[in-house]
Amino acid sequence: MDTSSISSILFETHRPAKLEKIPDDPISIIFTFKWIEYLSERVGYVNIADVLEFYYNLGWLSDNAVLELLKYLKGIKPGLDVDEEPTGSLTITDHLVSLLFIERLNGKKISSEILDRIEWEIRRIRKGVEQYYGV
Repeated sequence: MDTSSISSILFETHRPAKLEKIPDDPISIIFTFKWIEYLSERVGYVNIADVLEFYYNLGWLSDNAVLELLKYLKGIKPGLDVDEEPTGSLTITDHLVSLLFIERLNGKKISSEILDRIEWEIRRIRKGVEQYYGV
């Protein structure tokens, strides 16, 4: 197998992003602004584009979804109190919250039972890791 065959295999296996576009219904627009607000509180307004690029690279967002989110972002003026400096980085929990926003914008409703089950699984895994590694 030559390098052109390998590269064609690597680049042909493009799968669609979890979120291809931002819906334009009022509820989705509200969720979009709430997600942008959430990210702004975590990483600061100027770093949101980097987070969106990261989600694009993960396959969570399409080109189109990133461009639409950047349009929303452009219309927002950053405003933080001096005491509320964002950390500039996201935790795993923050990424999971972003994934839940993405799933909601994709039309999937996240029930409280699903959130409880996720929380339970995370606690179970964390406990297992602590026991195994003695952390």
